[in-house]
Formats: sequence, C-alpha cells, structure tokens
Amino acid sequence: MKRLILILLLLVSWTIAPAQNYVSTADDIALAEMVMQQMAAAPRADGPAMMVQAAKALLGQPYEAGTQEGREERLRIYLTRTDCILFAETCLGLVQTVQRCGARASFEDLARTLQASRYRGGVVDGYASRLHYTTEWVQQGIDAGLFRDVTPELGGVADTRPIRFMSEHPDRYAPLKGESQYARDNRARIAAMEAGVNAIPRCYLPKEKLSAAEDRIRSGDILCLTTRIDGLDVSHVVIAYREKPDGRLGFIHASSAAKKVVVEPRTLQAWLDASRDATGVRVLRINQ
Repeated sequence: MKRLILILLLLVSWTIAPAQNYVSTADDIALAEMVMQQMAAAPRADGPAMMVQAAKALLGQPYEAGTQEGREERLRIYLTRTDCILFAETCLGLVQTVQRCGARASFEDLARTLQASRYRGGVVDGYASRLHYTTEWVQQGIDAGLFRDVTPELGGVADTRPIRFMSEHPDRYAPLKGESQYARDNRARIAAMEAGVNAIPRCYLPKEKLSAAEDRIRSGDILCLTTRIDGLDVSHVVIAYREKPDGRLGFIHASSAAKKVVVEPRTLQAWLDASRDATGVRVLRINQ
C-alpha cells in the first residue's frame, strides 16, 4: 500500500508540475534532448544497459559541486556541469524518461522525472524537501519501483551508524548557517528528516568482500560507495562499468580529481582499497 501511494503521488507530480518550474540553460536542454533522442533510436536495451548509454553520453562534462544551491529552492537541471550523485541521478532520469516517453521524450518530461526523484514525494517545498542523504533517495527509488537493492544477496551486512552529518556541521551548508529564522527552521526540518532517515534499514557490501561478489555486479548498476566519515552514509555515487563482459569491474563517475565525467582508470576494488574512508558499496539494479 505504501508503495502504491508513493507511485500515485509521483504520477500526480509528473502531471501537475508546471513545465517551466525548473532552472536550466539552453545548452543543458539541448544536450539532454540530444541524448534522449540517441537513446530512443538505439537498439532496445534493458535498464542497466541504458544507464551505460546515458553515462557514456555525458563523458567529459565538467565536475562542479554546489550546482543545486541558490537563494530559493528550485529544481535545477544541469548536464554540462555535475557532481557525483547528480550525475547518477541524471543518468537514471534520462533512462526513465526514455523508457516512459520513447522518441517523444522532451526536456519537460525529464524535469518531471527528476523532480519526482530528487524531492520527497516529488514536491519542492524548501531546502529540506530535497533528498540530501543518499539513503533516503535510495529508499524513495525502491518504493517507487525504479530499482532494487541487490546488496543483501551479494553478502551485504547491516550499517547501523547514525546519520547526522548535516545537523552536526550546519556551517557547511548556507541554508543551515547562522541564526536567522530561515536557518533555524531549516535546521529543525533537517533534524526531523535525519530521524526519519535513521529509521530506514540499510546495508553495504564491505570492500573486503567485494572480490567474492564482483562477477554478480552488472554494468549499469548504481554503486553507492559507503564511508566511515562520522554521521555520513555515502560519500560517492558511481555507475558500474566493464569495458569487456568478462573484464574487471570498474565504473563511470563525475570525478572531483579529474574535474569531469570519466571512465575511472582503476578498478572498483583498487579505488576502494586506496581510499582511507571508503568502507564498501551498496548496489542498486535498475528495473528493466
């Protein structure tokens, strides 16, 4: 019943959301529509394969943090500059929109898709209505039937660490900083949101167990890289990718080091092993 209600809410948001209720640029609109037309014209593929198509279409686009921030909370859509979670979310949005609309897919269709994915219940209602923690974004996607979490079947273990990073570091977020009524209201809403997020069970595949499960991770799976940073659930989100079907597992991501969207030169295992803070991975498989 909960899943049915959420799906109905998202469908309503797609229907009634004003087409102009977003912030973007002509270059971003043109790129999005070109990518969707290319995907629609390609031979029919399942969800994971389409995720790889979308990710490859955005290779080379610049990495830029903070693109979602502004004086007013608005749906901001950029493909020509992105960070890691927005890259994965945008690829998923492109796939969903093409699956739903085919060759008729428009930027307005993509905007409705991304609003439904990025905001709690698909409703833009201030800064705290955005899904700031990956855990909540994942749960909403699961409830809406967009993907499933295959981490448990890969040998995942429970992650019970409390999520509270935003509340504990308000000075890192302009809408939470200071003693204005606006900031105090946002902090209260974020604290309430964190309490809800902490009630969501979650698990991860420890990096020490990745080698035993690697061959069951598909190109096109969304990989949420978990972290030991106190109060934080996920520090990076990437799209699984193999150059060859029998090759080692790598990934495509918006890289802060490379300053653009790249095929990561290291394998996933090597990247995790080299990271002091990374603990493992959560694996999401797009529904076909």
